[in-house]
Amino acid sequence: MSTLTLMTRLREATREAHEQIQKLPWFHALERCELPVESYVGQLRGMAVLHGILEHEAPTAHDARLNAVWREDMRRFPQIQQDLAFFATRNVFDIPMAHEAASALADHILQRSADSPVSLLGYFYVLEGSIQGAMVLAPLIGKTLGLDEHHGLSYLSWEEHVARERWRNFGARMNAVSIANEEEEAIITAAREAFAEIYRLFQSLYPFDPGQLTRKVTALNPEAGAHPVPDDPGEIEAALHAGQRCWLEYPYFAWRFGERGRRYTNSDGAWLVTLAARDQAVINAQVEWLGVVLASRGIPRILLQRHLELLYEELMTRMPAQRGVDYRKLLIAADHLAEQRRAVISDADFDAICNRFAQAVGPDWRARLPGIGNLLVSAVTDQRHGITQAVTRLESWLTDPERFPPHWIAAVREGLRQAQERVSVS
Repeated sequence: MSTLTLMTRLREATREAHEQIQKLPWFHALERCELPVESYVGQLRGMAVLHGILEHEAPTAHDARLNAVWREDMRRFPQIQQDLAFFATRNVFDIPMAHEAASALADHILQRSADSPVSLLGYFYVLEGSIQGAMVLAPLIGKTLGLDEHHGLSYLSWEEHVARERWRNFGARMNAVSIANEEEEAIITAAREAFAEIYRLFQSLYPFDPGQLTRKVTALNPEAGAHPVPDDPGEIEAALHAGQRCWLEYPYFAWRFGERGRRYTNSDGAWLVTLAARDQAVINAQVEWLGVVLASRGIPRILLQRHLELLYEELMTRMPAQRGVDYRKLLIAADHLAEQRRAVISDADFDAICNRFAQAVGPDWRARLPGIGNLLVSAVTDQRHGITQAVTRLESWLTDPERFPPHWIAAVREGLRQAQERVSVS
């Protein structure tokens, strides 16, 4: 193994790539105070994808070396979200090529998390090192776009002594990690890979073709992909309010999925609104597809049904009445999901099982997590419709003894048993 420290090897191996990024037109435009707001917000959205995926994967990668380096204060996604929230009402369009570069970064991280988790230390190195450059960029962006650390510039705003101490501590943790020769090479390769994709990201952000600007879901959820969202701000507002109402009705969302789940609810809702212009058969097929995806992740399809119902209500409240014919298609899609459920269990049996579950868990837990009986029975019906993971993905979380008391766990299992019994005889 080389006698050089890991940090030194990383610096030497990526020096040229770092210098190449700084030569890009994006940085020259910033130096001239000519950088368009789309180029800056595009950078935030792109880096949000990178941080969002990495900060989700790294703590769960089950590698002791990653855990030794990782610290919760390395999370910078919340700062980016704060900045993006500042621009949320400013109608800043997306640059499509930038999203493609960010998606490539996400794919690399997910692959490395599965194949070689320790190599993600290379990504840690690149992102922690970027704080040093942020201190140079922040004043220029603030001057160009009229921003400050409380108004759109949180991600790049650092006090020099804090940044230096953070970098010194990070380097010490990195150099203390015990790694084999081939692992060190994988870490260096990952760092080079990160620089290459970040180069591609900034290259796409300036200059850009104004005629190619579009509106993508990254404005609501940088991790959600490239699907479209409505152009009408009223429709976006309706989608956000519908998602909020759904979360209030079912605190299970917040308990299990947190803020990351809320962002996906917002982006899913906005995408669902765009379906209203399609034929009913297409809408139903797309809703069924989303239902399978969600149910396989522990979100039974009755929640998607409710989300669609609330979307319809919010859209009819906020948008012109003549659009109601299209919006009603979303309600019909919700009814389609409900009819699939009723095909395997009656409303009377559904309600009876839910009521027995509510009585079994008692008033305290019933108030904390209302509607869980609905989810249990819905998951069983989803499984009957071929979604094989629908029950197990829900049951495993709801029966975790570190999260729930014994009487709750017993009630969950009994509720599932009763639902499976009724569905099996339908």
